[in-house]
Order: sequence, then structure tokens, then C-alpha cells
Amino acid sequence: MRDLQLRLEGIGKKFYQRWLFRNISFDFSEHPHLALVGTNGSGKSTLMRIIAGQLNPSEGKVHCHWKGKPLPFNQLYQHLSWTGPYIDLYPELTLREQVDLHFRMKKCRLDSPADIIRELDLVAHQDKPLQWYSSGMIQRVKVGLALFTHSDLLLLDEPTSNMDQGNADRIMALIKEHTQDRLWVLASNLSREYEQFDQLIRLGKTTSSNA
Repeated sequence: MRDLQLRLEGIGKKFYQRWLFRNISFDFSEHPHLALVGTNGSGKSTLMRIIAGQLNPSEGKVHCHWKGKPLPFNQLYQHLSWTGPYIDLYPELTLREQVDLHFRMKKCRLDSPADIIRELDLVAHQDKPLQWYSSGMIQRVKVGLALFTHSDLLLLDEPTSNMDQGNADRIMALIKEHTQDRLWVLASNLSREYEQFDQLIRLGKTTSSNA
């Protein structure tokens, strides 16, 4: 049994009298990996933020336990790492500086934070300010920082967006390698990202779970 236990019970979110989704339930103790699938605007990122404890649901509850004891929802952030389009880096920093700064506050899963740069195939660019990176390179950095942070819950929102197929394949291989021992939630509308999942929640006009 994993140290972190997480369960969604009847989660719903309403904006301006309109329900974005309702009746979302999922038990991570039974299935540690979950994909949130849907078109833009269907509520994937909103549900991700609810799971992360950044946003309160309009109805329902997220149940959290740590080593068998209730974990206050506002403390869940201590056990997770995540990335998405709304996560920003420091453009004036080089990659080396960004990685060093991140891991002054977080524990790295690899032997050294410098190993992350090699895993991302960005050694040749490590001393270049991030403001000169392409959108695909920035995305690799964002995913790498979340993926290689020691965490019990990993949240990845559209992890291979802006990437060519070769880099997308590389990143998805790294994700598969480093997610077997923790809870993982993916939000995506790209089949190349969620095709490996058995457990899906499809968001849109009809919200459902698929075992």
C-alpha cells in the first residue's frame, strides 16, 4: 500500500450557474494512474486543480490519508509535483540555474539535479537563458522538473504539448519509467499521451469514468 491514499467522492464544479462537471468519483487505492480526457474547456485543468488542493469543488469531497491518518486537504501540496500550461519558469535564468533553484526547495528523484538535464537531452543548452528556448524545450523543462521531483502524487497537464513526435516519445518513455511507484494523474486531449491508460474520466457534455 502506498503512503498517500486519495479518493474523489462525487466531485462537481459549477461556474456562473453552469455545471462544468458533476459526480466524479475515483479511488486511487484501486487504480493509481488516471487520465482526464476531453476537449479544451471541458474542465480537465479545473479538475486537476481540485485534486491538487488549489481549488475547492462546488460539491463532493477529496479524501486524503497519509500513512493511514487523515491528511488535511491544504497540506496535500507537500506530497505532490505537477506541471501544466499555467506553470511558469523564470525566463531570465539559465536551465542550470532553474534546476538548481527548484531543487533547493524540493528533493530530487535522481542522484543529482544535473542528471535531469542529461535525461532531457538539454546539456548543450544548459547555460542559455530560458527566454531563448523554444516552446517545446520549455515544455520538456517543465515536465522534467515535475517528473524528477520526489513526490507521492504527480500531476501532468498536457505534458507533450508543443513537442515534435521524437521528443514526445522520449518524454512519454521517461514518464512511464518514473511513475510506477506513485499516484499519477494526466490531463490530455492527445491520444499519444493517454493511450496507455486503463482508467479514464472523459469530460465534456457527458462526464463518465471508464474502467
